[in-house]
Amino acid sequence: MNQSDKNNYVQSEHEYFAKIEEYFLQSSSTYNEKMYAFSRFVPRQAISYFLARNEIFKQIIPVHGSILDFGIYRGASLFTWHQLSAIYEPYNHLRKIIGFDSFAGFSDINAQDMSMAGISFPLKQKGAMEFSGGAEELTRGVALCDLNRPLGHVAKVHIEVGTLPGSVEKYLDEHPETIIALANFGLGLYAPTKAILERIKPCLQRGSILLFEELNQAMWPGETQALFEVFGAGNVHLQRVPYCPHLSWMTVEGGLS
Repeated sequence: MNQSDKNNYVQSEHEYFAKIEEYFLQSSSTYNEKMYAFSRFVPRQAISYFLARNEIFKQIIPVHGSILDFGIYRGASLFTWHQLSAIYEPYNHLRKIIGFDSFAGFSDINAQDMSMAGISFPLKQKGAMEFSGGAEELTRGVALCDLNRPLGHVAKVHIEVGTLPGSVEKYLDEHPETIIALANFGLGLYAPTKAILERIKPCLQRGSILLFEELNQAMWPGETQALFEVFGAGNVHLQRVPYCPHLSWMTVEGGLS
């Protein structure tokens, strides 16, 4: 909820978020018991994100290539891809999952990112959503997940630390073999989103999926502008699921030249 506009929630939802952490911590169950009963403790909003990402992941199972995730923050999308890959394709050791983040918060916010809807939003400023020690914490989480993954001794997830889009440029220069099956954009900002879209175009194929978290949102107008400028409206056909309004995606069919 901390990443959302609190005005979007009714009073009962505010009460739920205020009380659910205490309920989780005070519950008598062990960690394993709580996790197997996770639906007691996880907000429906978080479950809807997981279900939507599951639907998207299933579409790339027959598509060769890697997953690149831009702006991973605390790892919600990155670890979803990690877990789903272990479940659906346990022996696909060629599917790499690369997460990109500086963990220093938002980079510069440009004029294309501003709108009246988000002018007073507290997260909409340079350095917001910083995650100090994030790279180390997420890397430890990856190692733990690998203990419970088929072929866990073969590295699948890598976290590329650095300011975007520079870190993306660096990774692709060092890995010219990269083919992209899925690219996830969680940046919300115009400049890095546009630069990354332009850079990854040569790595896309027909059937690649581009997933966005802030399209058509007045709070974050830059992401929409970046997509249309790079691909052109005539090459964009966005899809969504009815239960998770923030996520939308397109399957690449043209506009790669």
